[in-house]
Amino acid sequence: MPTKKTNSFRLFEQAKETYNPRVGTLSEHLIRLRQKNIAESLSDFEGSAHKLERVKSFSGVEFIDDARSTTANAVWYSLQSMTRPTVWITNIDTPEVLTDDILEEVRKKVKEVVLQGVYNVDVYQKIAETGVPVMMTMSMEDAVNHAFYSCERGDVVLYAPGIHGSGQVTYRERGERFKASVAQL
Repeated sequence: MPTKKTNSFRLFEQAKETYNPRVGTLSEHLIRLRQKNIAESLSDFEGSAHKLERVKSFSGVEFIDDARSTTANAVWYSLQSMTRPTVWITNIDTPEVLTDDILEEVRKKVKEVVLQGVYNVDVYQKIAETGVPVMMTMSMEDAVNHAFYSCERGDVVLYAPGIHGSGQVTYRERGERFKASVAQL
């Protein structure tokens, strides 16, 4: 059975054929752009690289790479997704990222926070006010080691940075550093 074309689609087709040959090129470009956006959106689902990706289980401790969590909403989702006691490694460098929703998830699910990177006393204080222990480390290797030794069998180490890459460091590169550090255990 033939499908009925909408009026707007028919008008678009007429304009493409009659008035301007560039409309066809533009429409093709828009379709490719939309397909690219859909592909990027689909890649953000769990199970894709650096999005709640299970990296390794070592001595009963599971390591999860969520380097794509570069916004407050993404971090909240990561923390909210945890079902076991969690040691959270983060790079948050401004206290504004630590929303009430994130801090509530920290209180409920996180047994320790490891701040990796440049020391920020305001971020440290805001997390400490939750009553959850906070540790500062400068390197990813130190962060992963500290997190692992803070865990008990059945715990999870979650890497969810909470900030966009600084300069030329992308979430992929940070995720790969996390994975490499886990592989060194």
